[in-house]
Amino acid sequence: MTVEPTEIVRSEERLTVTTEVVPYARARLRVETTTEEVLVPVTITRQHARVEYVDAHGEPVGARPAEQAGGWVTLTVDEPVVTTRPVPVERVRLVTGWVAGTAQVQAQLGHEVLTEELGPAQRG
Repeated sequence: MTVEPTEIVRSEERLTVTTEVVPYARARLRVETTTEEVLVPVTITRQHARVEYVDAHGEPVGARPAEQAGGWVTLTVDEPVVTTRPVPVERVRLVTGWVAGTAQVQAQLGHEVLTEELGPAQRG
């Protein structure tokens, strides 16, 4: 009696490792406004009135009492006016980059083990 060989395909598990991009943190760029005191010199002028009396030919004459001076004159003075406005001074860019590293992956893999069992008729 001839016994034909039996073929069996043995298989095993293989480990395939890939990477996937997943978010792990968020970055926020905050702009904070700080205030600093600035001292800027400003020239301020004011009018000063002086009454000078001249005759019809433009020659100076003696002083007269103030009640004879005539109408009112409005004197003015410079007042500093402060305004501020935002002016762009710098452009900031938030740049992200990749940092390469390694990680160890450990897994248990299964595989088939073949054992041969002989029946009573095949022993012998």
